[in-house]
Amino acid sequence: MTDEGTEPGRPPTEPPTEGDPPPASQADAPPATATDVPPTPQAGRQPATETEPAPARAPVAPAPPPAPPVETTRRLIGASFDLLNRSTDEMRRASFYIGIVVLGTVGPVALASWALEVVYIHRTSAQMEATLDAGASAWLGILSSIALAGLLVAAIESRNMASAILAGRLVGRPISVRGALARSRMSFWFVILGSFIVAIPIAIAQFAFSAIFAATLGRQTDVSIVSATLAAALVGSPFAYLLSGIVLGDVDALEATRRSFRVFRARKMAAAVVAVFETAATFLVLVGLSAGLDLAVRIFGALGLGANSGPAGLTLMTIGIMAGVFALGTLIYTAYAIAVAPQIVMFVGLTRATFGLDHVRPGGDRDPTAVRSGRRRFRWLTIGMLIAFAGGLLGLGAFLVILAG
Repeated sequence: MTDEGTEPGRPPTEPPTEGDPPPASQADAPPATATDVPPTPQAGRQPATETEPAPARAPVAPAPPPAPPVETTRRLIGASFDLLNRSTDEMRRASFYIGIVVLGTVGPVALASWALEVVYIHRTSAQMEATLDAGASAWLGILSSIALAGLLVAAIESRNMASAILAGRLVGRPISVRGALARSRMSFWFVILGSFIVAIPIAIAQFAFSAIFAATLGRQTDVSIVSATLAAALVGSPFAYLLSGIVLGDVDALEATRRSFRVFRARKMAAAVVAVFETAATFLVLVGLSAGLDLAVRIFGALGLGANSGPAGLTLMTIGIMAGVFALGTLIYTAYAIAVAPQIVMFVGLTRATFGLDHVRPGGDRDPTAVRSGRRRFRWLTIGMLIAFAGGLLGLGAFLVILAG
């Protein structure tokens, strides 16, 4: 990549500066096809006979798909939702995977909390305190730790998988959910490091804006959303393309940060929109979760279901809680997919960089469908994830035994 002010003749992977037209794609030239008309034989030259076959023509490679256009800032949001709409099938399957991850890690602590609520109405406060001291609180803490780890994995893999799926669809070479998951695992720790790189300056800026607003408007005024939005737009914009640089550009977190600053200089306003969308994902998850819980409570209340219900009512409540946890996982994925869509549209449009996806395409060195000697076969659920699931189930069983005793 080159800085803003590069002379004409730069490679197509470089982001154009403000006002530059998008770089021309090499796919604009029409490829030769097998139906081209052969040249007319020259005068005096005998045509080829059966004993002199004409030389075979080399097979023509298919033309690469046209490069995606560099969307303007005004059209960025519309183009992002159009891309999401074209990726519906892959997005649905990916959200189910994240739902299973959340169900296996968050489900045990949700059921433990529900069981604690049911037992509490039949015991005194002293009895409940004795039960918690007997080991129930320790198991509840273990289950909570597993749930937090599961939510972290769900958040990181949601962003990674959504980035890979959307980029593949944008350049006209879609990848499967399995391939997106394989790419997510390749870049998992780089993305975590990149998240810390972004979070530190944004957190400092948000604290400063909150202090300024509190001194100006008073501490009773809630300005958390405003301060977070300003911090993302003003401080987070240069880091807006860090995730894409890791997942699609196939570089580490530090190099992705450096390249993000270069792409930011090409379209500063678009980078601000991308950064604000990233911040909005957290609020979208929180608002959706709050609305979902409120709706569930109202439905259960209207049906007369609660902690003091009979066996049938408790069974329905338990099923409802598990369904709600699974829905939380799909909500997390959907929210982050919406959040990263503008970033993918602008990053790929400016840089044409999707090198990271080549690792997991058919024939790539990390193709999840290939079977190679000396390499483990692809697993939808890793050994670590299965251990977390088993630990959650065992912890839930131990918690229930202590409650019953």
